[in-house]
Amino acid sequence: MRINYTPKKFSFNKEVLDTENIRLMGCGRKHYIIVTKDNNILTWGNVFKEKADPTQQTEGFSFYYGDSETLFDGAQIEQLEVKYSIFGALVKDY
Repeated sequence: MRINYTPKKFSFNKEVLDTENIRLMGCGRKHYIIVTKDNNILTWGNVFKEKADPTQQTEGFSFYYGDSETLFDGAQIEQLEVKYSIFGALVKDY
């Protein structure tokens, strides 16, 4: 079996996503979710119903929910689960 795959190195816009700031990444069938050390969420694929601000996109990833204040009432995201079209997060409330 031969896989047709050509790897690509992303060049993220540092104003949207600094790669030194990535803490978690969840990968699903057609979805990717990145959580930064600041608890910000960036997604690739249809994870949220809301549309992201077009100025807050880099390499196909869209910025959502700064500091997760809206989504998890400010709780820290500890773990991600991304499987098919089912998404979950384990959060810790401080």
